[in-house]
Amino acid sequence: MSQGDGPAPSNLPAGVSLLENQVAGHTAAQGCLGLLKPTGDDGDDAGTVLKPTGKVQCGIREIAFYERLEEVRHRYREAGDAGDAEEEALWTALFRVVPQYYGHPKLTVDGREVEFIQLEDLTAGLEWPCIMDVKIGRRTWDPLATPEKRRAEEGKYKACRQRYGLCIPGFQFYAVRKGGALVRHGKDYGKRLTEDNIRDAFLLYLNATEDGRLSRTLLERFLADLRIIRDWARKQTTFRLYSSSVLLVYDAAQLGQCDDSALQRNTSLNASNGQTVAAPLAVKARMIDFAHAFPVDASEAGTVDDNYLQGVESLVGLFEQFLAAEGNVD
Repeated sequence: MSQGDGPAPSNLPAGVSLLENQVAGHTAAQGCLGLLKPTGDDGDDAGTVLKPTGKVQCGIREIAFYERLEEVRHRYREAGDAGDAEEEALWTALFRVVPQYYGHPKLTVDGREVEFIQLEDLTAGLEWPCIMDVKIGRRTWDPLATPEKRRAEEGKYKACRQRYGLCIPGFQFYAVRKGGALVRHGKDYGKRLTEDNIRDAFLLYLNATEDGRLSRTLLERFLADLRIIRDWARKQTTFRLYSSSVLLVYDAAQLGQCDDSALQRNTSLNASNGQTVAAPLAVKARMIDFAHAFPVDASEAGTVDDNYLQGVESLVGLFEQFLAAEGNVD
């Protein structure tokens, strides 16, 4: 997630800590204020993360994006029948693939007031959280970017962005074949990826076996979310999203406990009916990072966001190729 440009904090307020599993964006390791996590295990803040809003205009845009989603959600909840079924379906799809929003609190960090966006922690409850940040779009600079910013963005991850309309700024995974050893790759790794080897990054992240086999259940569950995002992008004409990401999350600790028959080895007894019920594999694909979300310009009214659509079409296509590869899925 893209974070603020301030210095790394040396004095965090009580009740929060640095989020250890942030894989991309500005982090404390880079000398910046990164994602924070409330430390309490209960209460309203449990299961959430705090994202610094960063530059003023970026924060205003991102908060406005989440606030609009909440306003529309509330309107549909109150109105019942929203009228336009197609429009309602698009908003409903978006609700399903965007983290839950809990407001924009302010905290004092190193003596200065910092505004945050409080969001659902997508890794809450995961034993071995595997996380990949996939930045979407061939173009990542927004309409307000300076010429210098535009040139800088155009030079990043060029090989993958031109071919696929996406890039991988960072990811982490727990290597099942190595007893759950944590492996992290950042932007330097991502910049070395090309159209010829980007599949290797996904194979690593997805815990491919030594002979390249992948979990069918894992692929199918990712595709269930990714297809929702793709289908939304094929029809929506409300937003233009620049430098936004799709965050992929799953729990590698469950991989060794699942198979094609819906995780039949990882079971628990349902006390109410005495039946054995499969425990679900935790898998999520979520749209994140809306600091560069803009309303569609009047000159482009009624048109889809082709820049964003290319990236999600490519992401779905890569996962579908993995799933269709005969002999390469379990």
